[in-house]
Parts: sequence; C-alpha cells; structure tokens
Amino acid sequence: MKRRDFCKTAAALLAAGTLAPHAAAEALLPEETQAVVGSIVPEDRYPMTFRSDHSETDLTHDFYYTDAFFENTALKYDHRLALATLGLVAACGNTYRSDDLYWLEGEAGREDHIAAAYRELGFANPVCVGYQSSLNTPADRAGCAFAQKTLVQQGRRTTIIAAMLRGVGYGAEWVSNLHLGENSWHYGFVTTAEQFFADLQDYLACAKAAAGELGTIKLWLGGYSRGAAVANLAAARVRRELPQIAQEDTYVYTFAAPAALTAADLPELQADYDNNHTASGQLKADWDESNIFNLISSGDVVARVMPEEWGYHRNGNDRFLPATTYRNELDDLNIIESRMGGVPLRFDQLATREDVDSVIAAALRFCKSRENYHQKYEAAFMDMIQCAFTRSEEEVADGVILDDEAVMARLRSMPNIRQMDWSRVLRCVMTASSMSRPILERVGAIIPLQARQIVIPVLAVGLCYEVETDVLKLLVYYIVSLMSVNSPADSVLRAAFCHYPENYITLMEYYDPAEHGMAGYTRR
Repeated sequence: MKRRDFCKTAAALLAAGTLAPHAAAEALLPEETQAVVGSIVPEDRYPMTFRSDHSETDLTHDFYYTDAFFENTALKYDHRLALATLGLVAACGNTYRSDDLYWLEGEAGREDHIAAAYRELGFANPVCVGYQSSLNTPADRAGCAFAQKTLVQQGRRTTIIAAMLRGVGYGAEWVSNLHLGENSWHYGFVTTAEQFFADLQDYLACAKAAAGELGTIKLWLGGYSRGAAVANLAAARVRRELPQIAQEDTYVYTFAAPAALTAADLPELQADYDNNHTASGQLKADWDESNIFNLISSGDVVARVMPEEWGYHRNGNDRFLPATTYRNELDDLNIIESRMGGVPLRFDQLATREDVDSVIAAALRFCKSRENYHQKYEAAFMDMIQCAFTRSEEEVADGVILDDEAVMARLRSMPNIRQMDWSRVLRCVMTASSMSRPILERVGAIIPLQARQIVIPVLAVGLCYEVETDVLKLLVYYIVSLMSVNSPADSVLRAAFCHYPENYITLMEYYDPAEHGMAGYTRR
C-alpha cells in the first residue's frame, strides 16, 4: 500500500469518527496521564479472538496487557509481554468465518479479530494491509496490521506503534513459504520483509500526521509462523535504517519463526544473528543481549524447515518451549488448552524434539541439498500448494467438486503448466482421478469437503511435473490429513499439529522462562 493510500484510509476513518481519540473516557484523567491518540487502559486481562484451523472455528482467550510494558527496556525478555504479543499475532490471522468469502476481492471481514484486539487494548488508527485480497492470490508478501497509541509516559510524550504480521489463514499466500529462489537466502521471506518495511515506514508517517508529534517511539513488532520469519528479518532493518527508534524501544517477539538466512546472506537483514551459538557453532550457556526473541515449540517442525544443517539461523535469541513426556505435565497442559474450547489437541499425541529430529533427517535425505530442492521440486511443490489453496465461488458456496474438465481449466490458468503439452496434462488429470480414491480411503471415512475438493487438482499438478508417484501420494496424504484434523498418527503429523496457536498459548502459559531452552528439548 502506498503512503498516500495509508493517509487516505486514516483520513476517511477520522472523518467518520471511527479513529477519534477517546477524549470522553480520558476527561477525568490528569493531563500528564492522558492519551493523545488512542486510550490508556487499566492493566487487566483482555479477550482476543483467533482463528483455529484445528477446531475449524474462531476461539477467544484472555491475555494480560498493561501500557507499562513499554516503560521497561526491550533488551530484557518479558514473558507477560511475550504472551500479549502472542495474543495479537494469533488475532492477526484471517477470521475463520471469512473463508465463506474465500474468493472475494475486497471487504470480507478477514481483519476483524485484530481490529477488535487493538480496540480492546486502546490502540487507534488501525490500518490492515493485504486483507482485502482474495485467498486465491499467491504473493511474496504478508498481511500486516498497524495501530497507534500516543500518550504521556514517565513524563514524556510516547507513541507505541503496534505492527503485527499475519501468520494464520492466509490462503494461497502460503506458496511464498516454498519460494526459496536461486540464492541461499529465502526469496519469499526476504521479499516479503522488504515490502513490510516499506509499509511500516508509510504507517509511521501517517501516525505522525495523526498525533502531531510522536515523541519517543516504542515499536511493538510481532509475528507468527510466516509472519514471524518476516518480523525477524524486518527487525534488523528497523535497527539499521530507522534511527528514530532506539533498540531498547523496539520490542520484537516472534512465534514459530522459520529461519531465512545463512551467515553469508544480506547483512542489512541480520541483527544479533544466531545469538544461540558461538562463532565455532557451539551452543552458548546463556543468551546474549538482544531485543529480538523467537519463541519456538520443541515439537514444531515449521521453525526448522530451513534447517540448521544447511546453515540457516534467525536473528536474536531462540527460546525453545519444552516438549514433555511427563504424565502430570501432559494432564495439566490438556486442562489449560481445553479452557479455550474447540477440539482438544491432546498433548500426549503431540511431537517431541526427537520426533522433529527424525522428520528433518528424512527431509534432508529426500531433498539431498538446497540446490537439488530448488531445481527439482520447488516449482512443482509451489504449484501444488497453489492448487490446494485455490477455490472458486461455486466450490465455497455450493460445495462443488471439480470434474476433470474443470480441473483442466484450473490447471490452464497456472502459468507454468500452461507451457506444457496439453495432451500430457489431460492424461495427468485422468490419472489423478484414478489415484485419488485410495488416498481418500487411507485418510478415513470422515473427510471435509475442502479436502475432497483439492485431491485431484493437487495430484494432477504433481503428475504434470513428474514428481515420483510415492512422493506425490505421501504429500497429498499429509495435506488432506491436516485439512481433516485427524488424530496425529506419525511423527510428521504429530509435529505439524504442534504448530497450532493453541499449542503455543498453552505452553507459554504453563512453562515460565526458566524452562525455556536454547535448543529444542524434551522433558522426560
């Protein structure tokens, strides 16, 4: 979004009164404690609603918040601030109910949860970027949501800028997660971080226009999953290129962040790079000072998809939340998670660190090298995922399952496959139809409509790229299994289920910072 678009949006909302400062609520406050933009809120627990793909609904949970978080230095880990950030980045995901307008370009209510969360915490002037796009749109960018609170804090005018990145429910944008590109750095994440940094600069300019003077700027930056990788990279650019925001005033918390860089990559996107290890690669005994904190479940495979074995690390300090095999801890975790409602995760079935190790080892054997993955599989996997996340109005609204002719039409719309011989593509579609039945039977009798809708198109794309049959069947099986929310059976599914926000919320509430590790581990 261009700067003028940010400002136009803000001006229109101000004119409508939706972004006006909360003057009436602050009329009784002493002048030195009043907010100029937004409102001061009492320290308390505030409800935030987030999308649960595991439960196939939207869930609500209370998170503690106080403006006093930002009176402390960002160079010290704050567990309560980390939890509040987790609440916001979970709320940053598209609402589950907005999937009913999956194909729609424009207003679909995708940003409703993060907008409501900002209101609860007293933030004003929200601007949400990327939420108006159809979920059929693959792009190297991430949805992000900004908001502002300008107040007098410790006798000085202070502006808190909240900048949260979407990491849940973003549709075909998922394709960018597989877009490594030709260089050693991850093209999809790096390109997205550059776009987000431009959006942040635009929002800062409009925030100043709204408040008159920003005073001391406190940047609150967070992301989950894909959004976490982008936030981790953008934090380095903030430190290097926005001198008006001090490092001790830049509060960065990410969750389930994949790595995107090796030590040889892009110095402008590196800050406190791989703080967990010495120059020789040995694990340190304690964390160095940083304002960047990456919270990672030890059973979550997503944070390790760009593997350490290939030299990939994150900026800042990785803080691994433990997996556990202790019966009493598993019972406690199940109780905490059940309070969120929805479908229980069952912590006794989630992955351990050892499960993730085995998944990564298998992936490394399969890929052989980063270069081999890029040359042999990247385009195929990206197009398969694009097909999995492409849905028409008829499929969403009427439950249509595409016949072979409609699958052909979908494949014809994809640039890479459009270059292929059409008689071969037709044969691939027909073969995919015959392959689909045993895969669906293997998953189980109760299969959601969306999972049934994507099997033939995804299989057909893989066949067009001549992906090995066994590999193709396995990939489609896992895609359908995750969509089906079946109980996890093997280490891959056990590790994938650890990626749900409910797992992170529960682990963060149960384990205090003393239980965080510098590397993934399992309590036995």
